[in-house]
Amino acid sequence: MAKDPGFQLRYLGMMPQVGHREYGFHIEDKDHGTRQVVLTIEDTVFLEHRLMFQEAPDLCYQKMLLDLGHETAEARISSRVSVSSSDVARYRDG
Repeated sequence: MAKDPGFQLRYLGMMPQVGHREYGFHIEDKDHGTRQVVLTIEDTVFLEHRLMFQEAPDLCYQKMLLDLGHETAEARISSRVSVSSSDVARYRDG
């Protein structure tokens, strides 16, 4: 039986910006608290890693799952998160 992660995660969509793209997520915690997190991927990350735009939503979703799995009450995820080169490498290796 799968472990209940204690949250529901929903992808809200992508917003192109000058120099980067933003990917929004809605999180509902088990206590029914809600919050939004925006992940940012710089255009240079797409170019340097030959990251396709179609890969980015899943990359961000997987990063959110990983970050939420390591989150504690004292160390919550920020409302704005940058996706790094190491995040892309971890996504491709996983």
